[in-house]
Amino acid sequence: MFIKVFLMSGIFVLMNIIDISAQDTSFANIFYKEFTESTSINSLKKNETDSIAILNLQNAIIMGLRNNPRLKSEKLEINAFQAAALQAGLYPNPSVGIELENILGSGEFGSFDAGENTFSISQDFVLGGRLNKGRKVQLLNSNLAKWNLISERLNLISEIRKSFTLISALQHQNNLNEKLLKISKDFLMNLERRIKAGKVSPAEASRASLISTSLEIQIQSLRMQIISEKAKLKAIIGKPELNFAEVENTCNLKYEIPGIDELADLILKSPNLALYKTEMERVKASVELEKARVIPDLSVSFGIRRLTETSDNVFVLGASIPLPLFNNNRGNIQKALIKEDQTKYDYRSTLNQAEARLKLLYNNIKAFNVMIEKLESESIPKANEAFKIITKGNLVGRFTVLDVLDAQRSLFELESQYVSAVSEYNRNVIELEELTLTKFNFEYKARILNDE
Repeated sequence: MFIKVFLMSGIFVLMNIIDISAQDTSFANIFYKEFTESTSINSLKKNETDSIAILNLQNAIIMGLRNNPRLKSEKLEINAFQAAALQAGLYPNPSVGIELENILGSGEFGSFDAGENTFSISQDFVLGGRLNKGRKVQLLNSNLAKWNLISERLNLISEIRKSFTLISALQHQNNLNEKLLKISKDFLMNLERRIKAGKVSPAEASRASLISTSLEIQIQSLRMQIISEKAKLKAIIGKPELNFAEVENTCNLKYEIPGIDELADLILKSPNLALYKTEMERVKASVELEKARVIPDLSVSFGIRRLTETSDNVFVLGASIPLPLFNNNRGNIQKALIKEDQTKYDYRSTLNQAEARLKLLYNNIKAFNVMIEKLESESIPKANEAFKIITKGNLVGRFTVLDVLDAQRSLFELESQYVSAVSEYNRNVIELEELTLTKFNFEYKARILNDE
C-alpha cells in the first residue's frame, strides 16, 4: 500500500509539472500552427521534394522542422532530462554483507570453531523528500529544454522566412537589371542606326556601351549572390541536396501593424521571456533540494548471526545516521539562493532587451513604410514619366544620349531602392512577428514586385 501511494504521488508531481508547461506554451503553439496547420510534417516524401521549380515557403518550413539538426538535438536534450528525472527518483540499492569474526587467531580462536558469522542486509533511507525534490528539479530542466526547443523552432521558421524574403528581393532585383539591360541594348541598336545616319556621335554610343557592360557585370554578381543565398537556405532547411529554380515570392506584402502599446503586452508571451516562469520554479526547487540535503540519510540494517561455538543463531539490528556537525550544506544552499536572485535580474535584462528590440523593429517598419509609400506614389512615377519624355525628346534632338542614360539610371536606382525597402520592411515584420508571436494581417501586395 505504501509503495502504491508513493508511486501515485510521484506521477501526480510529474503530471502537474507537464500541465504547467503545456499551459505556458499554448500561445507559442498557436503561432507555430499558423505555418504548419495545413501541411503535415510527414506528408512530404523525400523523392517528391529533391527537385522542384518553385520552392513553396510552407513546404520549406515543414522540411526544415523535419530535417534541421538543431531541433533534433533539442528533442534529445528533453529526453535526457526526463531520463535524469527517472534516475533522480530512484531509491539507493540495498547492500548485502557477510562478516566473519573470531577466526584464524591464536589459542582457542585458531580455527573457525569459535567464530561468529553474520549475514546482513542494509538499506539507506533518503529523508527530507529529497528524491521527489530531485526529480522535480530534473523535470523542470526538461521543461526548460522544451522552451529551448520551442524557441529554436520559431527561430528556424523566422530564418527560413527571412531567407525567402532576401532571395525574393534578389530575384526581383535580377529581373529589374535584366529589363534595364534589355532597354540598354535596344537603345544601343537604335544608336547604331542613328550613327550610321550621321545623327549621333560615336562617342555617345561608347558611353552607352560602357553602361551596358557594367550592368552585365552587376547581373552576373547578383546571380552569384542568389546561388550563395540558396545554399544558405538549403543548410537552414537541412537538405543540401535540394534543387529549386527559385523561391516563392514572400516580400510583397504590406501588413497591418498594431500599436506599440499592444505589442509591448504581447512580448511577455515570447519564449525568451515566458520560460523564466519555469526557470524561477526550477531555481526554487533547487533551493528546496539543497535544504533537503541538510537532512542526512538514515541507514538501517538487519541480519542474522551464527555462533559457531554453541550452534546458536541470533538476530542483529542496527541503525546509523550521520551527524551534520561540520557539513550542513550551507554553501550549496547559499549558491541556490544566489541563483534565484540572478534569475530575477536575468529576466529584467531579457525584458529590457526585448522592449528595446520591439521599439527598434517598430520604428524600422514605420520608416520603411514611409519610404515605400513615397517611392510608390511620387518618386518612381515621376522618374518613369521623365524617362519617357527624355527618351522621346532624344529622338528629335531635344535631349542628348547622356540625358537618356542618366534618366534611365535614376529610374532603375529608384526601382532598386523600392525592392530593397520592401525586403527590409518584410524582414523587420518577420522579426516582430517572432518577438510577439503574432501573425499580422496584410493589406495589399507591393506594386513593383508583382509587375513582371
